[in-house]
Amino acid sequence: MVITNTRVAAAYGGIESLLHPTIEEHLLERISALETQLEHAHDRFELVLDLVHRQATSGLYDHAMLDALVEHLSERGTVEGGKLESLWRSRIASHFEDATEQDKLEQRLERMLRSFGGDNFDLFARLLDTGADLVIEGNSKRGIRYFEKAFVLDPANGALAFFIGEHFFRVNKPMLAHAYLERAVDTEHDNHLAMLMLGVICGDDGELDAAKRFLGRALKIKKNSFTAHYGLGRILVSDGKLREAISHFKRALTLKPTAEMYYLVGRAYLEDGRPEVAVRHLRRCVELDPKFDAALYHLGIIYLKQENLLLAQEHFRAAYEINPRESRYRTALRARKAGQLAPLPVFGRAAVSNRKVVTSGDVRLAELLRSDLLDASAADRKKQ
Repeated sequence: MVITNTRVAAAYGGIESLLHPTIEEHLLERISALETQLEHAHDRFELVLDLVHRQATSGLYDHAMLDALVEHLSERGTVEGGKLESLWRSRIASHFEDATEQDKLEQRLERMLRSFGGDNFDLFARLLDTGADLVIEGNSKRGIRYFEKAFVLDPANGALAFFIGEHFFRVNKPMLAHAYLERAVDTEHDNHLAMLMLGVICGDDGELDAAKRFLGRALKIKKNSFTAHYGLGRILVSDGKLREAISHFKRALTLKPTAEMYYLVGRAYLEDGRPEVAVRHLRRCVELDPKFDAALYHLGIIYLKQENLLLAQEHFRAAYEINPRESRYRTALRARKAGQLAPLPVFGRAAVSNRKVVTSGDVRLAELLRSDLLDASAADRKKQ
């Protein structure tokens, strides 16, 4: 068909206006196309919704059948219904926990890869993948070797150095942990967790100046650090600076008001010759944990010094009933003067040696310190 410049065409703006659509026409076409796409999306959504509904219904039927089966077996005495449900819930929780840990590991791998500064990236990535697979399978001992091989390719990789150092800290290999954590701190100057671990390791290895330096740096980054205040307090005790140590212990107590910390602060006041303050903290310790035998024993000593024999004997007997294997509790039951009794060691070797300054002494305090470090590590991974 041949279009000519007729009067009708001219009336509508000429042939050009007929050949080229207006903006309104173009927008109408786009709106029509969007409507078609929305209809298709709506149809797909309906299909997905139907599938979800079928799966939910199927899951409901399966759950009802399992409930009926468990009820029948429970009635016959074959299984314990409550125990089976508890086991089932714990399995589900374990599954989700494993999946979460795997996600966190993948995030840490990404950080290691982003920090790579070596030459052979492909080999580095393969070593990390192999090591991660072994760790996920539960073979951390073999897996960490691949991470160490990867570290040889990139010795300035702070994220990788911290990962390896943290592993060795967890499995109680402080010498290996020390080497890798120092590399991590050299590269990542704000890695307060690496500094905390180094502070604990150096404190237990007798390097008290280095321990104070690392713990002090960690406090500058994070003022509310239980481990830093606790560790510095223990080191100050070994230096004979009990008053300064108490200020750090009190700060640690506010951060973690546990029975163990009330006991520690109470014992520190007792060592400092302030039994009237010590007794308040020791009583609070027993309120939080009535079976804290060491606190009961030291309360008995204080009451015996105050010549309150009946109250002292009551606390000594309670401590002995909780822990009859402690010979000092048996001796305390026969004591009539406080001078006949020796306090339990709370600061371990801190008073006589530069070794194990931070973690020696009361087992419960050592466990509290370790759990705080591991909890801080887990919380830090969540933020990454």
